[in-house]
Amino acid sequence: MTYYADNCDLLFNRYRAIPPQQLHAGWLSYLPETPGRACDIGAGTGRDAHWLADMGWQVTAVEPEASFRRRASLDCHEQIDWLDDCLPALTTLLALKPQFHLILLSAVWMHLPESEREQALSVLSELLASDGVLIISLRHSHAEERKARGIFAVSVAEIERLASTRGLAIMSVTQREDQHGRDHVSWETVVLAPARDSHTV
Repeated sequence: MTYYADNCDLLFNRYRAIPPQQLHAGWLSYLPETPGRACDIGAGTGRDAHWLADMGWQVTAVEPEASFRRRASLDCHEQIDWLDDCLPALTTLLALKPQFHLILLSAVWMHLPESEREQALSVLSELLASDGVLIISLRHSHAEERKARGIFAVSVAEIERLASTRGLAIMSVTQREDQHGRDHVSWETVVLAPARDSHTV
């Protein structure tokens, strides 16, 4: 995470410049109508956490990078609680035994090596309420760039395989271009929910 600590000011302004409703347009139809408890994992600058809080959600913002947490908490919404924790274990969060109606992982999954993803999805399924939704965005780029940034290749197929062992089903997969105009970067967003009566894709 040294990249984020070293570039905190630059990234803070860059991330907050993108309107969340624009960035997350592909899954907004799955957002529960009644605000409840939300968890923004890898909350970074707090952009999405503030957006959700403004809509009435009670948000737990989980962020392991201290420089982001410090800066984001300076103008923190009263309905946001910041927590120092990280995937795959989320030990501190799990100890609180919360249940969330919305869990958001925006630009987070690619930071986890393949060996940690099964545990991560297992933990996320424990945190998700029976009527909740889990949103995971996937960043795709070429191998050279991934190596330079210390991130890993990801796929919808892998998430679907892991989710099926935890009673989760894919509700939707959407694609979008990179909001920063990088031609070598593209994104997919996966919406998951408990498989009780899901219409899978």
